[in-house]
Amino acid sequence: MALISSISNNTSPIQNTSHQAISNSRDIEIQGLMDQKSRLNEQIEAVKSNENMDKKLKQERVQALKTSIQEIDAQIAQIKAEEMQEKIENSKPNKTETKKPETDPATDITAESMHVLLQNHTTYDRLGKLVGLSKKVEGEIKPLEGEVKLEEVRLSNNPTHDAGRATMLENAERTVLQAKRDRVQDIKSTVRGIDSKIGDVVSELKDNDNTAATRKDLPRSLLHPEGAEKDDQDHSSASQKKTGTAEAPATGVSGQQNDKSSGSPSIDIRV
Repeated sequence: MALISSISNNTSPIQNTSHQAISNSRDIEIQGLMDQKSRLNEQIEAVKSNENMDKKLKQERVQALKTSIQEIDAQIAQIKAEEMQEKIENSKPNKTETKKPETDPATDITAESMHVLLQNHTTYDRLGKLVGLSKKVEGEIKPLEGEVKLEEVRLSNNPTHDAGRATMLENAERTVLQAKRDRVQDIKSTVRGIDSKIGDVVSELKDNDNTAATRKDLPRSLLHPEGAEKDDQDHSSASQKKTGTAEAPATGVSGQQNDKSSGSPSIDIRV
């Protein structure tokens, strides 16, 4: 028994050192992301103070930098959530111990409930940030398309058949207008990528729901955090509006949303 106790005591520092190393690695990663965020903020200030830059180009550049900052914030939140989940896992009894103390079933339920709560909270938080980012990025499309349309109408309106105006339109089509069309396509590609990630998160929520539903002792409130159902309805309305347009990216999301045949409660989130 003394030998077993000695081995158990010797392994504990090794495990603590491993956990500490992982924690330090996460801290370094978070610090690196914070440094990137700081540099992006400096670039935003530099762009804003650049008086020689075109106003519209300046707005587009600032918006792109802010989008990058939001993505960094999402990465930091994900790392912190993983760290919290690992702490919960590490607080559970070690399975390699030769003798396990008797545990209260209520304590096991509480630990499992906290795990489910953290997992769902983290996933809903990621979903909310992705949906907000998708809407914000997509909001840049209409102004650009409107600018292109107005410029085309202005230069096409040539009742006197002025050859110079026709040349201006031709040059604009190749330069300014084409650049804005390319920008629109880039934004749409970004939105499709974000919507694809949203589809992955929705699928993850359904998996969490199905897994937690097998535990009869877990309250339903853990599966849907407070306010989440309202967010689901908002996401559903946004999805219905988006699917009514000619371009509807991330079709995989809508396919998952229409699947209501599962026996477990459906998340039914549409984006």
